Amino acid sequence: MARALRIEYPGAVYHITSRGNERRDIFMDDEDRERFLELLGEAVLRFGWILAAYTLMTNHFHLVVETPSPTLSRGMQWLNGTYAAWFNRKYGRSGHLFGDRFHAFIVEKEAYYLELLRYVALNPVRAKIVERPEQYRWSSYRAMAGYVAPPEWLNVSELAEFFGAAEDWRGNFRTYVEERLTSEERLFDCVQRQIYLGTEAWIASMRTVIESKPRSDAHPRAQCEVGRPKMAKIVDAVATAFGMSAREIRRGHGGAARMLAAWLGWREGLHRLRAIAAELQLQSAGRVSDLVRMAARALQGDPTLQRRLEAAYAGLG
Repeated sequence: MARALRIEYPGAVYHITSRGNERRDIFMDDEDRERFLELLGEAVLRFGWILAAYTLMTNHFHLVVETPSPTLSRGMQWLNGTYAAWFNRKYGRSGHLFGDRFHAFIVEKEAYYLELLRYVALNPVRAKIVERPEQYRWSSYRAMAGYVAPPEWLNVSELAEFFGAAEDWRGNFRTYVEERLTSEERLFDCVQRQIYLGTEAWIASMRTVIESKPRSDAHPRAQCEVGRPKMAKIVDAVATAFGMSAREIRRGHGGAARMLAAWLGWREGLHRLRAIAAELQLQSAGRVSDLVRMAARALQGDPTLQRRLEAAYAGLG
């Protein structure tokens, strides 16, 4: 069976679903859900996504994502793969956690975006897990509707543009969602050609995109790395920010500098851990992963390191 066409382009909006292998559970307890959300937040930051909504069910999840850069396939591969590896270690299992490739519908934002947000929010209600969407903890709806503070990686500010002034937009959004609380909204009956959620005129306009770009699955690295800094340039920029040579970083004489170079390579360059390890002359990709985590923690409370990072960004500009 041929794979569905995967279309990626700057500014695309997607509804993404991914299910467990043979529809088995991918979340066994709250720790699993919390870990997935941690990784989702990392994916949003690393791959430059704009995450509008999510809902975690028992054997699948829903995401609404906009991609300013065409990083969807690369990001989903990292997200699902990293979570599956963690899940398998926790439960002492092996094999595929997810059944197949993730599914992604391209969404015409002007026509279906708000309906899609409502559909994702109401999934736990339709599944009869809860009676009202705000009762479900593992959905973005509580943050979107103002019941809890949103995480920094969830984009809720855009809702104000659709639902009114700052003092009342959350209430308007709640009303909008509740309008379909007791109805059977079949939004995906509107999906065309198994991939498009939009009007016929918009679908016709997408032909230009399809004809002008290769399939993302055929050239994932070329598409994802356009405009991303090479590791050599990152090392040079960090070296300048620290007032040292790139050779010193590679030979391990600058601990904080090497740590920051690893973080920038992972976060901004979207380089694979093995490639970062090779550039920094590290013996293992696991060491790179350690450095990335160390840098993320250090950047939270070290003003000096934050200034070095700003200087490195200036060098990459």
